[in-house]
Amino acid sequence: MKINHNDFLPAVLEVQETPPSPLGRLIMWVVMALLLLAVGWAAYSEVDIVAVTRGKLAVTRLSRPVHTAVTANIATVLVQEGERVKKGQVLVELNSAALVAQREENLLRQRINRLHIARLDQLAQQYADLPANGNLPEHLVRQEPAFSLPVQTQLAAEIEADRQEKQVYKSMLVTLNAQLESYQQQHQMAKDLLPIYHKQYKAIESLHSKKMTSHDSLLEIRKTYLEASYNVNALSARVKEAKSNYQQKEAELTANIANKIRDAEKERVNYLNENALLSAQLKQLDATIEQYTLVAPIDGKVDSLSFRDSGAAVEAPQEVLKIVPENERLNAEVWVSNQDIGFLNIGQAVTVKIDAFDFTRYGWVEGTLKHLSADAIEDQNLGLVYKAVIELDQNAIAISKVKKKLEPGMSVSAEIKTGQRTVLSYLLSPMLEALDDVGKQR
Repeated sequence: MKINHNDFLPAVLEVQETPPSPLGRLIMWVVMALLLLAVGWAAYSEVDIVAVTRGKLAVTRLSRPVHTAVTANIATVLVQEGERVKKGQVLVELNSAALVAQREENLLRQRINRLHIARLDQLAQQYADLPANGNLPEHLVRQEPAFSLPVQTQLAAEIEADRQEKQVYKSMLVTLNAQLESYQQQHQMAKDLLPIYHKQYKAIESLHSKKMTSHDSLLEIRKTYLEASYNVNALSARVKEAKSNYQQKEAELTANIANKIRDAEKERVNYLNENALLSAQLKQLDATIEQYTLVAPIDGKVDSLSFRDSGAAVEAPQEVLKIVPENERLNAEVWVSNQDIGFLNIGQAVTVKIDAFDFTRYGWVEGTLKHLSADAIEDQNLGLVYKAVIELDQNAIAISKVKKKLEPGMSVSAEIKTGQRTVLSYLLSPMLEALDDVGKQR
């Protein structure tokens, strides 16, 4: 065993005489080396610069609100909150009973009017003495057995009345024609006898001038001749009167037929015009009734259902529910502060952390910055902010090896990578800012 003479010196002298341990110098050099390595690493190593924003998940296409265009009571709610629906599927039916009743009444009036139009067609043929069977068309009778019977009865009565009226006119015309023919025969006979009476008068007048007959005989024959002449004139007047009476009655019959045909056509046109008006009203009613049925505008899920039972009143244009599009790619809509907006560019990578899932356990979703609003929006809490839209790379996140679908409306925290900086500049930044502030103090 080697004995060091310093071991027998007093304590102070021992410390003074004992040479330094090489281990201390080694530690010092190691610390200095580590410090130099740390500074070198900090000078060359880089960290991401991120703009942290808040927002929520939203579908690419916005949710479609379903409004009511009319004021009415709810008759039936056919869907439930969260139910998946197809485009065109009936969601809610409003009470349209009054409109449906009005529509049925209009249809009934149209059907009855068609029967009357057919009745008037038959009646016009009867008035004009055209071939007519006096019956309504069979297809209308089959379609409207209940309403066709009274109309057919009315048609039969009108045809019978026309026949009787025409028969009266025809009887009167036959009588007037017989009277006219009688007067014409009498007038012709009187005309034929007049020359004979004239010859007799001339013969008696010649004999009287020769004193071969009495004056009374001349007067008697003259009287007979004058009576025959007056009778011809009187019968001629009667023939004219009888002919006028016949023509007047015939014209009266023709005018009566024309008036009936005109009245029937006028009534027919009124029914046609009423049916045209009813058709226009039916189109309007159908369009209005259609508004009483709320249908899904797109495929999706029912959201924000305001009513679940019948009987509630809704007013136009009240929102009844929303349809959230399904199987649409999700976006994250976030709000960017003025301090960060100058460093953002379309296409920058984004890390989106879902508040519903702890990112330390379940991770996050990557995305890409796709849109920045052109102008700031005033927010009561955040002040002036810009809207940014981030397109997610996936719509689900793994939870215990099971893909959990992300839902619209989930709140998120998005870290938009705006660039990189060295660790050294990051560490020196607070000190440089402090020195800059010190230099600005008064």
